[in-house]
Amino acid sequence: MKLALTSDFPTTANAAVIDAIRGAAADPRIAWIPPVTSQGRERFPAARERFALLGLARLEYCDIDEAPDEQQLARLVDHDVIYLTGGDPVVFLDRLRRRELAVRLQDCAAAGRWIVGASGGAMQVTRNVSLYRLLNVPVDDVVADRGRFEALGLVDCELLPHLNRMDLAMREAVREYSEHIDHDVIALADGAALLHVDGEVRCTGVAMRFRRGTSSGLRSEAGAGARDTKPLP
Repeated sequence: MKLALTSDFPTTANAAVIDAIRGAAADPRIAWIPPVTSQGRERFPAARERFALLGLARLEYCDIDEAPDEQQLARLVDHDVIYLTGGDPVVFLDRLRRRELAVRLQDCAAAGRWIVGASGGAMQVTRNVSLYRLLNVPVDDVVADRGRFEALGLVDCELLPHLNRMDLAMREAVREYSEHIDHDVIALADGAALLHVDGEVRCTGVAMRFRRGTSSGLRSEAGAGARDTKPLP
């Protein structure tokens, strides 16, 4: 399984993620999947330019909302890389469920395709997307309703993007939330990435782990743009 979970790639470049995508094929074919058609159509031209500047020219829009191409979705595994964009993770989860894409994404992972996610898209491959609800829902209510927001579960953690934008109140809510679950919450700053490659887990950039009510900082030696990553402690 090959996963790259990021806070905001490619808005902030991360060399480890770029290398992973470039290594997927000589000219990797990338399925660019947003949660909502209106936002996706608006953002896709800029995304295509940004990926092209990284030497990644074969970016294909893949709609899962208002105008899905069922043949394209059925052959998702033909792409070298599946990229899940940012966006509201609760809405994203709903769209994935509507299109019954969990199995197809799992098939892509099993076939060795890279799945790269940014922000709300990255949260889809984790255990649950409930962390997003902490922005406007009390911790007790979020915990009580967690069962409704179970995600794909390809990795045994939950993910919170944009650590660098997180205020103290949100950090405390995440810490309290972590008391109620039996796996880690990993928070990534913009520019950071968590990579899962065939059982090995690596982190580049600034990150924090919340575990059963405690927190600890994680950082790669060379920072977010590092080409050499270190194992996640």
